[in-house]
Amino acid sequence: MKAASEIAALIPAYNASSSLREVIEGVKSYGLDVLVVDDGSTDATAEIAAQLGVHLLRHGVNRGKGMALRTGFRFLLHKGYKAVITIDADGQHDPSFIPEFIRAYQEGRGEVIIGSRAQEFGQMNWLRRFWNRLAAKAVSKLTGTAFTDTQSGYRLIKGEVLKGLALCSSGYEGELELLIKACKKGHSVVDISITTRFADGRPCSHFRPVRDTWLVCRTFLKELFWR
Repeated sequence: MKAASEIAALIPAYNASSSLREVIEGVKSYGLDVLVVDDGSTDATAEIAAQLGVHLLRHGVNRGKGMALRTGFRFLLHKGYKAVITIDADGQHDPSFIPEFIRAYQEGRGEVIIGSRAQEFGQMNWLRRFWNRLAAKAVSKLTGTAFTDTQSGYRLIKGEVLKGLALCSSGYEGELELLIKACKKGHSVVDISITTRFADGRPCSHFRPVRDTWLVCRTFLKELFWR
């Protein structure tokens, strides 16, 4: 995979010591450079990343997933990478789908490529299931792009897209903000079907169902009324 040399993997991590080693080793097996952004962890997250020889940036305090992604995007763009694959640190995302992302990138299928979990929505708890389905329909209508999954954090994003987006969200809503703003800028967004290791995301996710769902909804409403 020649394209792997121009793509880096970005792993935002918060207290992920129990799963991070396996995630990093899985990603590195596909020849990608890896950046871990330790978002104020109080466990051995940073030590594990350092032991495995990946790029490591650290926030002194927990600032949120969106902020960790923004920190990572800036670093990787400065390093000259042409695309970034974002993958969660909790082990939910299976690195074996990385070749599918790279293949879609090489074939020029889209500037943002989303790993869609739509086939697993039925396995999620009712709030996640309801929001994920509603969000896909609502964002599709807002942007004029057909989405099956707008909340998946497993994505490939071209550097040209990231350079042109003014992102400001700090939490989980940052992923939706990126998607909507990319569509408004006219960038092409496609999805590829993936499966996850635990569809619900609950075993070790830091997602707070009520508060974070509200923040995501608020981001959607903000983008709906802002042109």
